[in-house]
Amino acid sequence: MNIESILEGCLKNDRKAQYALYQSFAPKMLGVCRRYCNSQEEAEDIMMEGFIKVFQKLDQYGKKNESTLYTWIKSIMVNQSIDYFRAHKRRYEAEVPMEVETISPYTDDLDTRLKAEHLLRLMDEMPEKQRIVFNLREVEGYEFEEIAEMVQEPVNTVRVHLFRGRQWLQKRIKEEDL
Repeated sequence: MNIESILEGCLKNDRKAQYALYQSFAPKMLGVCRRYCNSQEEAEDIMMEGFIKVFQKLDQYGKKNESTLYTWIKSIMVNQSIDYFRAHKRRYEAEVPMEVETISPYTDDLDTRLKAEHLLRLMDEMPEKQRIVFNLREVEGYEFEEIAEMVQEPVNTVRVHLFRGRQWLQKRIKEEDL
């Protein structure tokens, strides 16, 4: 089944096509969601809610933007992650700087996977606001103004979160000799 026929099937609420789309993108989207929360279980919940939105809004894909399907789904997952924390009224205290995507826990190299898992555990300990801002800026590549709008904070506050998050992570990496 090619992507065109999968999308057509999804638009017709074909369960097999929806499952094929899910299977194609779920591993990477779980990694995206995982960077924004403290546990695998939370990430799985966020991802599932995100896929519900993907299927609900699939008819809007391609109408307003020229992004790839991957980029479009990823933006839904990022927004779903942020919405999750808003809905749970969590307080964000700091941010995290790290390129997790290049060291995904789904890689085949055991040493790299172990380091990635260790870094994710470190990020779990990072204050949530710093982790979210760090991920949005350093991993996803959003501009400060976009991040400020997403997290509903002034741009200068977002910059402080990023700075503190980077400091926090650098200190922890040195302490743990990664």
